[in-house]
Amino acid sequence: MRNRAFKYTIGFALTGLIITLLIGYVQRRTLATYQHNLPFITLGDNIKNRVTKAHLSFEELMGGDQSLNFERDVVGPLKASGAILQGTYDGKQTEVGNLGAIDEEETKALLKESIFAIEKLIESGQDRYKNKKAGIAATDSTAAVAGSHAGDAADQQFDAAFESFLATLDRLVDHIQQGTSTDASSLSMLSWLSIALLVVAFGALCLFLYRLQSSATKLVVEHESRSEQQGRAVASLSGFIEAISAGNYTADLSLDEESSGSLGTTLLTMRDKLRVNAEEDRRRNWSTSGLAQIGEILRASTGTTEELFDNIIKFVVKYTKSNQGGLFVLNEESEGEKFLELVACYAFERKKFLRKQVSVGEGLVGQSFLEGERIYLLEVPAEYVTITSGLGGSTPNALLLVPLKVNDKIFGVMELATFGKYEPHEIELVEKLTESIASTISSVRISESTRLLLERTQQQAEEMRAQEEEMRQNMEELEATQEEMRRKEKHIQNMLDGEKRRNEISQKNRTVLMELTKNKDIQDGNWNASLEKITSTISRQLGVSRSSIWTYHSKENTIRQEKLYQHSKGTFESGSELHGRDFPSYFEAVTSEEIIIANDANTHTATREFSDVYLRPLGIQSMLDVPFFNEGKIAGVICCEQQNEQKEWTEEDVEFLKSCADLLTVAYNTSKINLMLDKLGDDQETMQAIIDNIPRAVFWKDKDLRFQGANRIFAQVAGLKSYKDMVGRTDFDMPWKEHAEAYRADDLAVMNSRVPRLDQEERNVNSAGEESWVLTSKVPVTNKHGEVVAVLGMFEDITDRKRKEAEVISKLKELEELKKRLEKGAN
Repeated sequence: MRNRAFKYTIGFALTGLIITLLIGYVQRRTLATYQHNLPFITLGDNIKNRVTKAHLSFEELMGGDQSLNFERDVVGPLKASGAILQGTYDGKQTEVGNLGAIDEEETKALLKESIFAIEKLIESGQDRYKNKKAGIAATDSTAAVAGSHAGDAADQQFDAAFESFLATLDRLVDHIQQGTSTDASSLSMLSWLSIALLVVAFGALCLFLYRLQSSATKLVVEHESRSEQQGRAVASLSGFIEAISAGNYTADLSLDEESSGSLGTTLLTMRDKLRVNAEEDRRRNWSTSGLAQIGEILRASTGTTEELFDNIIKFVVKYTKSNQGGLFVLNEESEGEKFLELVACYAFERKKFLRKQVSVGEGLVGQSFLEGERIYLLEVPAEYVTITSGLGGSTPNALLLVPLKVNDKIFGVMELATFGKYEPHEIELVEKLTESIASTISSVRISESTRLLLERTQQQAEEMRAQEEEMRQNMEELEATQEEMRRKEKHIQNMLDGEKRRNEISQKNRTVLMELTKNKDIQDGNWNASLEKITSTISRQLGVSRSSIWTYHSKENTIRQEKLYQHSKGTFESGSELHGRDFPSYFEAVTSEEIIIANDANTHTATREFSDVYLRPLGIQSMLDVPFFNEGKIAGVICCEQQNEQKEWTEEDVEFLKSCADLLTVAYNTSKINLMLDKLGDDQETMQAIIDNIPRAVFWKDKDLRFQGANRIFAQVAGLKSYKDMVGRTDFDMPWKEHAEAYRADDLAVMNSRVPRLDQEERNVNSAGEESWVLTSKVPVTNKHGEVVAVLGMFEDITDRKRKEAEVISKLKELEELKKRLEKGAN
């Protein structure tokens, strides 16, 4: 018993000692907590005194006190207060001392809110000060009234920001005081309840730790699963974008419905649009190549007319992949009757030696000649024509008859047959080819008539000796006419040769551009390697001494040399910088997005100011600068320089550099996309980043036709700083509100019909009130239930293309008038 009492006594003594030590620790901790929080209260008073003093100084400055300085007496104290708050938030040394690291989240949130509030206060004060200065500078009454209204708004904004900051700071101080009181009360209570709660607290702590560890384990497993899923989605998106960049428009995108959202639909729509554009380019190039080749055949033919006709029908049948073709030409030799004569035919890679005559109006050939219109049949009569070979024969599936017509005069009919079908662009090409063939037949007949006339003149020379003088004069007139015709033909030939040379240069440029487009560094957005590849390619293709890429920095008004390639040395340089204050004329041309074509760089208005310090020391005679853009703004220039001799810059050179500028923008945007894809974690931000870098304006609306989002290019067209500013607005709130009804009707038609409208040309009005032409596409957006929930739109500016089309039509009309004059002169 005595031993047990002794044990109990020892146990109670130890327990009392532990409890006493615990109570003493709690009390000391209470004092330490109070002393720790006291500097935060002092911090609040210090910041409030600084900001209030800055506010009073600002009010005195706005009241006209000239002894005060805005930056020193207002902005300086406010920025110093912001620095103290930021240092306190980061746990660093500040003017009021080192307050240590802050672990309490609400305190950190209030500190961050105070930092934002003081930044807003500085921004409002600067706006108010600028409005004050603008109001002083206004001279007319209208400007003064406008400045007064702007100043009142700025005053209210500044006062509101000041009150907001004081309220935030008061909440911070109240929170710290409340935390101090709460901590002291809790620790005091713990000192009295420590004995009773010690075992309970220990058990609760063990249970809490167990549950916390279990919950943490589950969260880690869920996080790893989600990270793996997002990694697969990002890999799929990256592969899809790389395939599209490489020209593989058949690539498919496989994403989970949860991961993709509307991003997958948008990317697939973009892929389909690019595929359609590529197909249109292929057809356009096919038609252009066909016209150029038939022109070469018509110009290069030096044999008989029979050989010319054989070459024509052979080329047309092969180029259009027809199975059989025939060329009927009007025979006017018989005065009593005119008929269509089969002058050439071609089938299955071997010539058919046939002779056939068709009366005008007889059969399909005669009917096509009589009406002067093409005939296209998909159901050919069984007895009309048969395509034969060594293995047998069969009726074609399609028959195309096109009259050889030029200037409303018909010279014959071309007939083509195939086992397949003729596409609309193939029929259009055949019609253009027949115009060239008819023009050649007209020229051949004119030449034949001239030859016959000369022969008859020679035969009659012996019989008309008495009229020799008159005949000599007629011959001189005829020779003068022929000389004039030769001169005009030579002029036309020179024009055709020039056009051929330009086409050859354009073809070479397109080949080089295609190689650049396929370049892996440009596709992958490798910025430095892309610059080296583009500058060296430009120098070799255009044959210039130096080619470089400069980026424009608007804030400093400077352009910086990103890459310079010297052809003679084969080396690259970078790092040079030019300032706008030193070369004002050149910078004015650059910022106005002007293409600088300086054949003589020492006298050109934009480049002559470089003469003494740059051009003559390096022997540069000619310069060509083409701007490139990013997000609709000037981003820099591509500069070509020719040393030791002047160079005449051609339109093909300018167009080549424009295409290089587009590739440069693509490389830059691709590099930005790669960075964004690496950094952005959720799908919404990734989608916005990709859409922002699409070189077209993109937007989407909900069922009520209210804007729900857009990319930066569209926001700039709408005159807004960010796409977020247009969320919830309608077309009636935009600069193009005059056309809002038409745009909304078009959107409703797309949503109701569920049929996309692609490549619609429309007239647009930007935020400055300027009119332009845009190529618009709209696609309905459906949810997983098949319901139309939105409409997605995309457009690009085609004003320049419309202008060029008008110029091409004008030139074609001039050539047509020239042909008519030649024909009249020959007759």
